[in-house]
Amino acid sequence: MIRIALLSFEHVHACGYAEVLGQLQNVKFTAFADDNPKRRRAMARRFPKPKAYASWRRLLAEAPCDAVIITSANARHYEMGIAAAKAGKHILCEKPITTTLEDARDLIDTCAAHNVKLQVAFPVRYCAAIQQARNVIASGELGEILAINTTNHGTMPGGWFANKKLAGGGAIMDHTVHVVDLLRYLLGKEFTRVYSESTTKLYPIKVEDCALLMLEMADGPFVSLDASWSRPPSYKTWGNVVLEFKGTKSNLSLDCFPTTLNIYQNKTMRHTTLSGGDNFDREMMAAFVDAIINNRKPDITGEDGYKALEVALAAYQAIKRRQPVSLPLGLGQVRAAN
Repeated sequence: MIRIALLSFEHVHACGYAEVLGQLQNVKFTAFADDNPKRRRAMARRFPKPKAYASWRRLLAEAPCDAVIITSANARHYEMGIAAAKAGKHILCEKPITTTLEDARDLIDTCAAHNVKLQVAFPVRYCAAIQQARNVIASGELGEILAINTTNHGTMPGGWFANKKLAGGGAIMDHTVHVVDLLRYLLGKEFTRVYSESTTKLYPIKVEDCALLMLEMADGPFVSLDASWSRPPSYKTWGNVVLEFKGTKSNLSLDCFPTTLNIYQNKTMRHTTLSGGDNFDREMMAAFVDAIINNRKPDITGEDGYKALEVALAAYQAIKRRQPVSLPLGLGQVRAAN
């Protein structure tokens, strides 16, 4: 039995992860911590079995757990992760891994030094369409992949997501990392150059809500990514991840969130959507637990989180410089450009 605790309900995905913990075999949801009293009380009512802590540090010191899920604001991932690693807890960390490359590297190294597993939460990897696409690409059926058009749209989450200090940025930080991870996984190639433009047009916030990235990958493919918070709150799904590959032999297009039931009500003029399909969170959590039980490397490592973060940070540098930025980024290069 793997005992898991959850550190903070700040992130919008935290409740989904907590629900999954109650569904998995060989898992016991033992504790959670949240320093927001109102939210902590609400979560204690929703999840009455795990013990609720006001302090995540106290949880690490007292609660019986083998692993933790870090679902705090992005800027808190680092300190929570370092403390959890030093306490000998395996870690599933919400994306992005941290908000700086220096912190990401230190977290990866600290986990290795304390022999704990570090997995980054990129659940879309577990989409069945992604697995099928990987097989098609590996078979050579597309021929040489020349270009890839991608989107990762969503609604603006609000709260700390629109606070640069807590989130590390806006839509670019929130949405770029998912697509970067998927393309590295699907193609087995690294990104080599990044250019980006961004603006704030849709919401009265101080971070970008619209962003377009142009990316180059090793050996030729170039990629466009619209990472904007451009879905209105009333849109039929919360977001999307769409990938369109243009090859010399054939094209491939996939949407990771296709299963929806749309209900149109004439009397109230309301549109309701029910989404179904694979539970990516459950598949991701099950894989994390399996890595612990079988003492294997996680499917999505700290290095994967580092590489995804690197592209997002390069996009911000490209915006500042108004020119493309080459990868990989040196740690000193990032500090000098900030």
